[in-house]
Amino acid sequence: MHASSGGDGGESSDEAASDSDSSDSDVSASGDKTMTVHFIDVGQGDSAFIELPNGECMLIDAGERDYAGRVISFIDCLGYTKIDHVVATHPHSDHIGGMQRVIESFDIGTIYMPEAITDTSSFINLLEAIDAKGKTITPVDDTLVVNFGGAKGRFVAPSVISENLNDCSAILHLSYGERAFLFTGDAEAIEESTVSADIEADVLKVGHHGSYTSSSDAFLSKVKAQIAVISCGKDNEYGHPHDVALKRLENSGVKRIYRTDISGTVTVITDGRTLGVSEGTQVTDYVWVLNIGSKKVHTASCDSAVEMNEYNKAYSIRDLDELLALGYKLCGSCKPNEE
Repeated sequence: MHASSGGDGGESSDEAASDSDSSDSDVSASGDKTMTVHFIDVGQGDSAFIELPNGECMLIDAGERDYAGRVISFIDCLGYTKIDHVVATHPHSDHIGGMQRVIESFDIGTIYMPEAITDTSSFINLLEAIDAKGKTITPVDDTLVVNFGGAKGRFVAPSVISENLNDCSAILHLSYGERAFLFTGDAEAIEESTVSADIEADVLKVGHHGSYTSSSDAFLSKVKAQIAVISCGKDNEYGHPHDVALKRLENSGVKRIYRTDISGTVTVITDGRTLGVSEGTQVTDYVWVLNIGSKKVHTASCDSAVEMNEYNKAYSIRDLDELLALGYKLCGSCKPNEE
């Protein structure tokens, strides 16, 4: 079941197909199938959830650990119980910190990661969660091509693994019909300069939260994006997005720039020909409140749910049997099974 998340929050606008054909995909849009990309507001971090044309889904990064509940809620309340494709762009906590709890909370398909490693707790926790699920990692480099649920994915980086983990980011070009998206992780100018493939795209997930170290003029001239999305936290300590990066985006021909610190979650939908954008997408329809720390299921009115720290809170529409199979227990006070 794929239920609505409810409350689209912002205005929706249709972006007509541009003159340039940004897709080299042999996957064509057909009928009324669409691809929907949600750039989830996870503060000063990155996370994108993609509803693919054939009904599968994909998650690219999951923000810091504190935002795991928000990512889990978003996916769950859209009606997904399995994440078919998981991409961890690089091992920094603002991209993979929430991934451990996400992997624990869903059936998981294929996991894609570059061969970059670190000794941080967030990276080790992610590896342990992957192992606990009995999954293996598919290595990402600039030669990997994957059909992601009716959309063509081409990883165009990394070509080398460097000491700078940002420059080990998996850069993914995802196309459906005539439309294309480019997801860049935290790639900085050095890694951008190594990309030799065709990366023309309509929608650019701006690298490194809009830092001046990314989005070089040369790179942007190859992307030719019309829409740019910057994932960053409100009043963040890094000053992201930087004015120089915003200026480069404008000079490159980007017509619209969306920021999660201003707009909240930004959603882009395409039928393979046109693009529509909405802002402020939120989860409003749910049945249960989950404590993803203690693994308890509560009713919405339960005192424990009301008082729960947001760090541990997630929302769910799943059947109780599904939650019990994931290791959750029912709250003894509110008795969810008697609802």
